[in-house]
Amino acid sequence: MFSIPSLYELGSCSDTYDVVGMLNPRSMAEAKAVAAGITHKEAERHRRKRINAHIATLKSILPNTIKKDKASLLGEAVRRVKELKKTAAEHNEGEVNDYPSEADELKVSQCQITGLIKAALSCDDRPEIILDMIEALKAAEAKVVRAEMATVGGRTKTLLWVRLAPQNDAGLGGLRRALKMVMDKSTSSGQACKRARYYHL
Repeated sequence: MFSIPSLYELGSCSDTYDVVGMLNPRSMAEAKAVAAGITHKEAERHRRKRINAHIATLKSILPNTIKKDKASLLGEAVRRVKELKKTAAEHNEGEVNDYPSEADELKVSQCQITGLIKAALSCDDRPEIILDMIEALKAAEAKVVRAEMATVGGRTKTLLWVRLAPQNDAGLGGLRRALKMVMDKSTSSGQACKRARYYHL
């Protein structure tokens, strides 16, 4: 048989117990330190997780990575970014804008890093200029890697990045001569039929 505890033993509902107050100052400081330590460990775990995710992304992006440790991957990433910046600077070297100049001009240069040849050609525009350019590049045994063209007010500027065939004996000179023929043909055509221009405002 059991006995029901009295109100005195249970205490009233208004009684509160300040557990924190019962701890001495040293115990409170220790409790705070433990809580801070747990928070710091959790933050550190998340930080390591993010770093490892980025390292995994680098492993998948970077080509030909033999060593897979973090230091080697970061070193390869830095080297690759520097190389890309240098290549971009060489591609844009000497260009003030991508609009055609008033005078006919042809510039041909070789990029030391990529080995590509960059040709910039400004001349009068005409309907068959692209076909003439394709024929000139075939004659010079040049393969186009990238091309940009801007046409304004009857003038056109073409930027070409090309790779010459290994067996090509004419080299840069042959490419320059072929493109100069395209430019001269545009000039000699004078006021030939121009392509219609449409401007939408």
